[in-house]
Amino acid sequence: MKPLETKFAPAERADAAQIEHDAEMLARTGLVDHVTHVIPSILLILNKERQVVYNNRRLLELLDISDSHNVLGLRPGELLDCIHAYERGCSGCGTTEFCAECGAVKAILKSQREKVGVEAECRITTNSGGAYELKVWTSPYNYKNAEFTVFSIVDIRHEKRRQVLEQTFFHDLANMLTSISGHSTLLELGENEDDTRDSIRAIRTAARQLTAEVASHQKLLLAEKGELVVNISHCINSVNLITDLIQLASRNGITRCIQLAEDSDEFEIDTDRTLLFRILFNMLKNALEASTPEEVVTVRCKQEKNTGVFSVHNPRFIPRPVQLQIFQRSFTTKGSGHGLGTYSMRLFGEKYLNGKVGFITSKESGTTFHITLPLTFGDPK
Repeated sequence: MKPLETKFAPAERADAAQIEHDAEMLARTGLVDHVTHVIPSILLILNKERQVVYNNRRLLELLDISDSHNVLGLRPGELLDCIHAYERGCSGCGTTEFCAECGAVKAILKSQREKVGVEAECRITTNSGGAYELKVWTSPYNYKNAEFTVFSIVDIRHEKRRQVLEQTFFHDLANMLTSISGHSTLLELGENEDDTRDSIRAIRTAARQLTAEVASHQKLLLAEKGELVVNISHCINSVNLITDLIQLASRNGITRCIQLAEDSDEFEIDTDRTLLFRILFNMLKNALEASTPEEVVTVRCKQEKNTGVFSVHNPRFIPRPVQLQIFQRSFTTKGSGHGLGTYSMRLFGEKYLNGKVGFITSKESGTTFHITLPLTFGDPK
């Protein structure tokens, strides 16, 4: 028999009879019966093939199911509807290239290999567009000469959101309010007309930034709850949109070289302008942060049949481990409190604008993030 394909963890599975045997054996133990009622977190017991042979009621509540046998034999990513769990050509959870960066499967494998308890964090994007941010614990458990892994899960999405608010959002708001306060004081002094005009412009810019930042976080919260309302604007001019984007960056004090690509197409598109602008601004912001002051960042808009493609290019290469995690919620290379920019690009662009968000990167050509959208909202891409 041809071995199952895998790019990371072993792909082999126990058969249904073995799963049923292990599940019944564990269900008869006093330990399992005890933890079912005591442990407040989700708890699974996995066989050596990383398949569920026992779960407590917390998992059933999360998945909104009542029959525990519905989950027996599945792996954690398959339970949680991970976008990589059933990728074409893979053998299930743990066997894709992306799984090599998954905290959950790495914790399970280390616990099995080294016979130690492991704590890790795990980010999962679901096929429905949602996201889990989890803390997991794994520990080896032997029973009647069979090897198992106790796998416990706690949802830390709210903790991560609080970190973003405290370390990034509130910090940015404080800077904007400081600018408004300082220039208001200069206005009161009113020493000359030039200073007055400069202060008014600075206050206006900071107020716009403040409004946009609050609105952006509000939209993200609504989008994650599935409550965001899309407001379609008609006949948005592609070149005007990019020009406004570059001008906004300039008003925000960015003095780096940003240019509109000479081969850009001028076309009209129907979409939510605010959401598209936010996506492109995040792309531009990330490109600028990745580049040196001497390097050029290029923004481009192209029409391809019935779609419009907007892209932002910078000359830097993204390493493969980063590529594999780049759209996960809270993943960042910038330190704690970041990580919503690329995640929100895909959430807004694909779930709400009916588009496709992606990137290409190479050492020779640098990195280009892009979004492809139907020219008429609602049309197939």
